[in-house]
Amino acid sequence: MKRERIIAEVDSVEDAKKIEETVKTGYAESSIETLTIWMGVEEDLASSYERLASKEKDPARRSAYQRLGAESKANIQKLSGIRGSLEELDRERVERIKSLSDTNRPDRS
Repeated sequence: MKRERIIAEVDSVEDAKKIEETVKTGYAESSIETLTIWMGVEEDLASSYERLASKEKDPARRSAYQRLGAESKANIQKLSGIRGSLEELDRERVERIKSLSDTNRPDRS
């Protein structure tokens, strides 16, 4: 199944550079920021569940809070891995933009 193009055909280095910069700021950076915020929420949840578990007298509820806290900590690890991958993609994007900038410089020979 063929998908429709999302962007028009790139016809110049300047067009390519603009698109690469848009991908960097519009997708990579915003995704990293979103994941960082999500990780903060998971950290807050984990500490809240640990606090609830420490105060809970009922063993079943205490166990449930402990499990939820552990799940939030596991989510942080998963999100951290995703963020690391996105950060790597972002660094590569910077190199692509630099490469396009270098390509677009007049020859100084």
